[in-house]
Formats: sequence, structure tokens, C-alpha cells
Amino acid sequence: MKEPARLIIPLWGEAYANKLVSITLPALLAPGNLPTFCTQFDVELVIVTENRLFAFIEAAPSFQRAAALCRCRFASLDDLMTDTPGDYGVTLTYSLFRGFTDLGPRMTQTWLLFFNADFIVSDGALRHVGALIRQGKQVIHAPSFRVVLEDVWPQLEARVDAASSVLAFAPRDMVRLALDHKHATVQARTVNQRLCHQNWMDQFYWYVDDDTLIGYQFPVALVAIKPERCITEPVQVWDFGFIPEASPTAERHFIGDSDDFFMLEPQKRKTGEELIRMGWLSVDDIARDLSKYTTKEQREAGSQLLTIHAGDLPPNIGDVMAQSRAFMAEVVKRLSPVPQPHVGHGQLAVWFEAAKERMKARRTRPAQAERGLEAGPSSPPSADAVAVTGGGLPRRALAMLRAVYRASFGSPPDVGPFHPLWLDTRLVADRVTEWKRQGASILWLTSGDSLFHRMLHDRRDPAVLFLDQASSSVFADAPYDACLCEVTIDELATLNRLYGRIRPMMRNGAEVLFLVSGTSGRWLSASDATLQSAFPDVDVSDVSFFGSGATDTLRRLYLRTSKTLPDRPLLRAIATGAVLIGLAPLVRNANALAAKRDPSIFTPRWSSAVFRFQVAKKPARQEAPARRPLVANSTMV
Repeated sequence: MKEPARLIIPLWGEAYANKLVSITLPALLAPGNLPTFCTQFDVELVIVTENRLFAFIEAAPSFQRAAALCRCRFASLDDLMTDTPGDYGVTLTYSLFRGFTDLGPRMTQTWLLFFNADFIVSDGALRHVGALIRQGKQVIHAPSFRVVLEDVWPQLEARVDAASSVLAFAPRDMVRLALDHKHATVQARTVNQRLCHQNWMDQFYWYVDDDTLIGYQFPVALVAIKPERCITEPVQVWDFGFIPEASPTAERHFIGDSDDFFMLEPQKRKTGEELIRMGWLSVDDIARDLSKYTTKEQREAGSQLLTIHAGDLPPNIGDVMAQSRAFMAEVVKRLSPVPQPHVGHGQLAVWFEAAKERMKARRTRPAQAERGLEAGPSSPPSADAVAVTGGGLPRRALAMLRAVYRASFGSPPDVGPFHPLWLDTRLVADRVTEWKRQGASILWLTSGDSLFHRMLHDRRDPAVLFLDQASSSVFADAPYDACLCEVTIDELATLNRLYGRIRPMMRNGAEVLFLVSGTSGRWLSASDATLQSAFPDVDVSDVSFFGSGATDTLRRLYLRTSKTLPDRPLLRAIATGAVLIGLAPLVRNANALAAKRDPSIFTPRWSSAVFRFQVAKKPARQEAPARRPLVANSTMV
């Protein structure tokens, strides 16, 4: 009789559902993956997702092919999502638990395999996992490797066999693709290429030659486990708390050679770039940051050498390995003597408990279709999203402070001129208010946290615009009357492509706003040639620049304070209030001076900009009659 095995894949949002059925499942259908694994084990595939995505996934040819190989079923995560994008890690953790807790005591007799919806594995990866299980390994880890989604995804799609829905990618071929399209966050963590680095270094790579990298990761992804204990409730976010609870004594095995198992992790080009800095950093700085969050299990993972190669290993790899071990030994020597506990974690405990409270609170409200909560960085939420619960702190004191702040300064985006965010929010807030007053259908696109989450619903990640149109409700709900798309400065380089996808979904006369958030130390020059070619050359448009050097300084001081003390919500609230009150006269004067400036005139120092378009396309015969333009005034000419 075959041993039972359950493959669990959690996801939410249309972009990730598309990724699952178009690439992730086809890769799992490669001959050396599910087809082989199903001959060795009694396999069940459990997809944990939103109820509204069940039918779409079930109709996909790749899912139907998987269903012919093994039992497949869906589990709902609708009740696990919060209204805070920064709670991604907690939603993911509970979604993974949702995939196996129904087993009860049987989970200790069942192999559990875990994959993210955008983890793309090489052909033969599951065959190797099966071989390790037969050797008696109880906990199996394998690294993932970040690549640039925009570059890699079209090449992956081109290799999917249309007839069989299979993506069979040999390990070395997949490594070749990965090394040709390394993500910037990989480059920033390559120790022997020190042009730049990433804050909070948790991965370390060494360049060996064009075909070879070696490295270490804190942590390494958990791929398969047979739990020693039956656990039904997480005590900490997944990578920090699951293994010490589920298998505290089992020996862990780390797959270290990409020939045996290789897994792509496609990420958008801009993901994580806010963490990248020029130059390098000291070993003391690296060790200090690792000491703040690494647990015993993660430190064990970080000691495992990983070899990633598209060809035979070169003769000099031993020298580079020796260099890497010497460097990592210096890091380890400087780590705090006691790792962070997985229960009561110094950086994450309060956030985790607060996110759980937000999850429970959301269950008590009427269900809402949160259709665009996309995966983002697994990090604590921003200060504006901190709940007033958790950690045993005085709830009434926090509630009173927040009430005072709102009465005195407003709550973003509805704030007054005494608030440091007034200039950055007023135009968009006014336009959204007007759109809603007119009953406009609104498309809201943003891949990160937003100040407008209280005003808008159904946020979508812009990545969904570049996936299959026929399967996404963002296209089915068109045409729209208005659109707000939030981007960073560097994402302006893709403005033309984004607008090219948005415009066909808009009614004639519709208004489209691109809100661009400034970054500390990063401003554009008036003659920035990089972006001039990215501006769309259709429709009526203008741009407004808001803020000045003074308002930007005050804004950054406020935001920095509001994100301090992540595990002390009450102290943070007091500090934020003190800054708001203390800065109020300066903020009011700086805002007044900056507001007098003509926003259409470029200034080298600005904190936000709004690119505004009024759609003026030739109506098709079948198109519904155009609504009257939603533009506020006649400044667009």
C-alpha cells in the first residue's frame, strides 16, 4: 500500500491563480515530477484559495491533467485574509495550515509537501524528493532562486506544451535561464560582487563563473515533511514557527545541488529594490541584523552550502567554497549567542498576534470580495495599519490616542494642511471622492501598501494586466469610468506599457491617474531621458508635482517615527502623536508655501507626482455611449 502524501499550494488573487495554472502546475506535470511521484505515493493535491477562484482553476487544462493523476480538491481561505497587505505572512501561514489540519492525528502518517503558487520546479525534482523519503529523510528543504518575472515568464510560457499542458525543464537548462536573468536582490547579495548590497542580508551568493553560483540562505524553503506531532494552530509565522512545533527532533535534510532539485521564484523587476543600497556593508552589520530575527532552525539552514550550476562544476570551485566558508564563519562568530525563540520572537511576536486579531475581527464583518490581495514581502505592517489590540497593551489608551489624532489631523488620506501627508494625498483623495459621488466604476491598481485603502476596494496587482485576459475579472468587469494606479519613481519606466494595458478597459472620457511616490534621495531631473520614452503619446494628459525639500523632510521624519518600535504599539502611537503635534506649525507653513507653487512646473525636489490622463479614443460602433469626462476641471488641454 502506498504511503499517503499531500501537496499543498496556497494562493489568492487572480495574478497568482493565473501563475498557478499557466506555469506552476505544468512544471509539476513534467514526467519526473507528479507523474513519477504518484506512482510511489498516494497523492492528494490541495489548493487553498478564494472561493471565487475555484471554478477558474478547475477549468484549466493543467488542473484537469493533474486531476487525472491524483485526487484534487479545494479549501477556502476567504476567512483568513485581513484588510492589511502587510499581513501576507500570517495569511500564508494559516493557509498552509488549512491545507493539512483536517487530517487530525493522521498528519503524522502523511507526507506534506508545500509549494508557493509561483515556485517553478525543474523536471525530476519530485522524483528526487521521493528518493529521499525512501532513504528515511523526514524533513526536506530545497532552495528557491529569484529571477526577473518580466524576462523569464514569456520564456517559460513558450516552453509549455499546448497539447499536454506540460512544462518539462531540465535542471541545468532552468539554471541557465535563472543565471541569465538573476533578480537584482540576488545581485545585491553576491558577496564577491560588492557594487551594491541589500539591507537585511538573509541570503549570500558567490560568483564562480558564468555557469555557477554557490550560496547560503536563511532560511531554506521547506519542501516536504512527515510531522512528528499533530499541530493545528500556528504559534508564529511559517518560516519561523512550523518546524520546531511539528518536528522538533527530526533530522533535517537540505538539497544542496541544483542537479537534484531546482526551483525558480519569479519576482517583479522592482520587488525589493527599496532595500538595495550602493556599496557594501560590514560583517558586524550583517551579523547584527541576522541576530535580530534568526531562530535556531534558520541558523542551521544558513550553514548549508548550496550549489547552483548550468554545467559541470569548474575546477576552481573548491577555492570559492573555501572563501565562502571563511566569510560565513566570520558572520556566525558575530551572531548573538542565543538565537531568537520561535515563540515570543523579539521582532515578530507582537505583529503576529496583532495580525491574528485582525484576521478574527474580519471574520465578524460581512464577507467582502477582496479580489486583489497579492503576495508581497512577508514583513510586519506599516504604522498606519497597526491594530490597537494584541500584546496586552491598553486598548482604550490606543483608541483614545487614535481618536485624538483623527480629530486633530485627520486620517490618511483624509487629512488637513497640518498633516505631513496632505500634499501627497489631496488631489487623488478629491478625485476619488468625486468618482464615488458620480457612481463611477473604478479600477484600483497597486502592488504595495496604500494610503487609500479606506476609500477604495478590490485592489489589484498591476501584474494581472499582463496575464491571460480571458480568465481575469479585471478584464471582465470593464469598461471602467476611472482608474487609480499607484507606482514608484522607477516604475515610471513602464508607464507606457501599463497605460497600454489599462486604456482598452476604460470608457471614452474616463480618467486615469498614476500616483507616483517619491523615494528618499531619489528624484528625477527635468531632462531624464530614461523616462521620456516611457510616456504614452495618446489621449489628453498632464502631470502635477507636489511637495518641496522642506515638506519632504518633514514627511520622512513623520513616516520614520510612525514605523519605529514595531513591537510597542502604544509607545509608537505616543511618539507619532508627539511628532505630529511638535511639527504642526512647521508642516502648516511648509505646506502653505509648497501649495502656492504651480504644480505643473517641474521641481527637482518633490514627494509625489500625479500623471493624469483623460481617455480620448475613437469610439467603436459596439461601444456603450461614453459618460461625460470625469476630469475635475479644464486644466487638461
